Amino acid sequence: MSKQLEGPILPFLRIDATIALPKFRQVQDQLRMAILKGHLRAGTRLPASRILADELGLSRQTLVRVLENLKAEGYLEARQGAGTFVSAALPRQSTKLSMPARGDVTDSAPPRLSRIGEQSRRMSADIGQMEDRPFLPNRPALDRFPFAIWRKCWNAVARSGKAVAMGYGDVAGELVLRQRIAEYLALHRRDPCDPEQIVITPGGHAAFSLAALALADAGDGIWFEDPGPITTSNLFRTLGLRLCPTHVDAEGLDVEGAIARYPDARLAFVMPSRHHPLGVTLTLPRRLALLEWARANDAWIIEDDYDSEFRYDGAPLPSMRSIDSNGRVIYAGSFSKALYPGLRVGYLVLPPPLIGTFRNLSALIHRSVPVETQLALAEFIGGGHFASHLRRMRSLYAERRETFTQVAQETLAGLARIDSSESGLNALAWLKGGRQDQAPHRAVLDAGLQCYPLSDYTIATPLPGALILGYAGVPADRMRPLLLRLADAIARTEGNIGR
Repeated sequence: MSKQLEGPILPFLRIDATIALPKFRQVQDQLRMAILKGHLRAGTRLPASRILADELGLSRQTLVRVLENLKAEGYLEARQGAGTFVSAALPRQSTKLSMPARGDVTDSAPPRLSRIGEQSRRMSADIGQMEDRPFLPNRPALDRFPFAIWRKCWNAVARSGKAVAMGYGDVAGELVLRQRIAEYLALHRRDPCDPEQIVITPGGHAAFSLAALALADAGDGIWFEDPGPITTSNLFRTLGLRLCPTHVDAEGLDVEGAIARYPDARLAFVMPSRHHPLGVTLTLPRRLALLEWARANDAWIIEDDYDSEFRYDGAPLPSMRSIDSNGRVIYAGSFSKALYPGLRVGYLVLPPPLIGTFRNLSALIHRSVPVETQLALAEFIGGGHFASHLRRMRSLYAERRETFTQVAQETLAGLARIDSSESGLNALAWLKGGRQDQAPHRAVLDAGLQCYPLSDYTIATPLPGALILGYAGVPADRMRPLLLRLADAIARTEGNIGR
């Protein structure tokens, strides 16, 4: 790039012909104020005087005068052969707004918000911002991700020079990615579908939002497993749905109880392959009963296929969609656990009558997931790298699960009972002695570790205290010292029984 063209665009510079202040003074004052407010940071290179003069419609001599005056005042500095810069000697200015501390009372009235905005305002500001510490639930082994191969896939897309990668792309997602996902589902989930039934979304929660908005109105009921993920329950509440908490036992969602209590619900949100956080699987009789309820009541089932790729005893279980003969299941999947959360690619598999509606709604809300990301992911799957990565991760997580379970049973003996299901990335530590989980949770955080308290996931059904612990992101050789630290943290809360 020519040095003449370097430097920021300065749209705040305006010449007002209606005031008596000379034009050079107007520009000079505006530049000085931008520097004082931190809009032009120390060390920023300014555009050349010729460029500024052309953009403002002034003579170059006028702009040279402005720049020289600001140099004399100490706001700017010249660097031989490089140009004019905001002086590095100036103190850094903060442009952040002054925010009241959480819980502080201010004199100003709260802003007028929509119903959705008001619901969002009441939620915790920490949603989705958990620190990445040992035992963070749902965290894959990011250190084992094949970054070199992923980079090659991305570079292959860039080198192809496809102009489509620079556009908005298909509102349903790039066809090549939908084809790769359809192939994967047919081979690995025993659930064939047409690529036209797939809509790509920016992550799993976007998929849930799309389904809720397309299929239910505010006030409609949605069966929701209790306990269940707090961010997802908050999402449905925010969208105006009436949450219908439904008990989960060893056989999964209590379908009979849900029918008795909430027969008129419009939706059911379920995690049949592996419930989070309890880790149970929805039995076949209950799956069939759920499908029959949906058919008979013109209701819809949102199937969250939560980390089903990681089953350590036998092949992954078939999806509910694969046994749905009436087209009542909307299948939702993502790559957050299988690859990494920051990828932000999810997808829906839809019954044919819903395809047009979901495509149109996705176009209105999301427009499209970044095309380059989709094409790189398609290259990664098509090259066999996704299957290879899953195979390696299953082996790794099985090893880490076995080590975690063995060491945790030793180190937490007398403190907690370990419940590690045959799939997924997490385990439950059921606290002994009638202890509740909030105080142990705080102690674990204070110890530099991470977990979720089960009580945060419960809606209407009280459960014994338990901590949700993620083992997949912790190397086997670090398990013992970290679990000893965890045990020490829990032990320090022994006086908090019943709190």
